[in-house]
Amino acid sequence: CSKPKFTDYTGFSDVKYACGACADGTKDSTCEECAGETDDGCNKPVSVGVDFKCYSNEFSDTDNKFVEKSDPETCKRLSGTAIVCNKPSSTATKTSYTNTNGCGPCKGDTKDKDCTECNKASCNKTPIKCVQGDDGSAAATNCADVTATMCSKPKFTEFSGFSDVTYACGSCSGGTKDSTCEECAGNIGDGCNKPVSIGADFKCYTYQFDDTKKNYSQIDTTCKRLANTKIVCNMPATKDITADKYSNTNGCGTCSGDTKKEETCKECTTDLCNKLDMSGVMSVHITSLLIPLQALLYLLL
Repeated sequence: CSKPKFTDYTGFSDVKYACGACADGTKDSTCEECAGETDDGCNKPVSVGVDFKCYSNEFSDTDNKFVEKSDPETCKRLSGTAIVCNKPSSTATKTSYTNTNGCGPCKGDTKDKDCTECNKASCNKTPIKCVQGDDGSAAATNCADVTATMCSKPKFTEFSGFSDVTYACGSCSGGTKDSTCEECAGNIGDGCNKPVSIGADFKCYTYQFDDTKKNYSQIDTTCKRLANTKIVCNMPATKDITADKYSNTNGCGTCSGDTKKEETCKECTTDLCNKLDMSGVMSVHITSLLIPLQALLYLLL
């Protein structure tokens, strides 16, 4: 009897299961044969394991380097065969890396020289590089998770600065995309999530209305900006503008909404330029206290 030969990591040949010996020249290459029996077929199929995938590389004469194929290979194995993927090492040349695809172990004695191995499905995929860490100062490095396709980073908001998200491999965590986090499609060449270029900090006064005192408090605030963003501070148009008409929460940046057009908010373009003229506020407050006191004295006298 005869049957197709199974080669680990490649699979069955295209030989058919049949009576008779292997055709000339095929024995032990693509065909296996056995002595037949009257009670059972000796050429039963071998027991195979679950398929897995590995990535293959081919040498590009144009780029003079190995280039990873975009789609992984399907690897076949016997039921007791371990998962193994291989790939060319960083020093491998067109002739020194002799594997024809990424399925299975390195050929000959090339392991740990011109070829490397790993033992999980798709483990030989070249990982993308992302900037990783808290402040984005480190160079982009390979992601530990070879299945990662995205990089993420903190979102920069003009005049407020960076969110507290870290630079990382992978997509933004649930609900943070475009609010405090930004993501981009990773690549193997360089990190797509580099920090944005920022300009020098500047300061503006921030104003908060005190409902009890009926005036504004004034606190200097540090403002953040991108490299090409101009300095802008905002302020209530006058000390008499109430909180319902001046809606900015700090003095950094432009007036919110239509408040500039409505002339309840003003802008200026130099460091700490938005100093509000508070003259008269104290005297008005003192006068408001003296009027009821004068009335009381009149009654007493």
